[in-house]
Amino acid sequence: MKANVIEEKQNPLLKRKDLIVSVDYEGKSTASRAELQKLLADQLNANIENLEISKILSETGQTRGKAWVKIWDEKKVEVYSQKKKEGEEEKAEPEKPEEIKETKSEEKPTEEKAKEEKEIKAEEKKEAKTEEKPTEEKKEEKKEPVKEEKKEDE
Repeated sequence: MKANVIEEKQNPLLKRKDLIVSVDYEGKSTASRAELQKLLADQLNANIENLEISKILSETGQTRGKAWVKIWDEKKVEVYSQKKKEGEEEKAEPEKPEEIKETKSEEKPTEEKAKEEKEIKAEEKKEAKTEEKPTEEKKEEKKEPVKEEKKEDE
């Protein structure tokens, strides 16, 4: 695998160097971030902990591509090859289901409160309906005598 710097730009505000690198995979598949990080750290004489791969973009049908790289002056970045090893160790620990159970037990009181609030609202609606019914009955009573008067006129 070969890497050539296409564009280099110093960014003093963020205390880093932004690079666009052309990468030739030499007939292999697209390089992983870990492989590219090691290669560029060796080529550019940079500390691997300060070198961050932002994006790798392969050209369609070709064994080459571009990579956007940031070399930080002070910031420490995770070394991608070490990241996988730590991720495998985390999978072996079955602590996550216990945390989920705890959060579900904490949610129950809020669900009960929500049910109580719904019941209170339903009772208020019933009370409001009972208050409206007498006014509707009065309107109906007024309409009936009007009909009787028309019949008498005919």
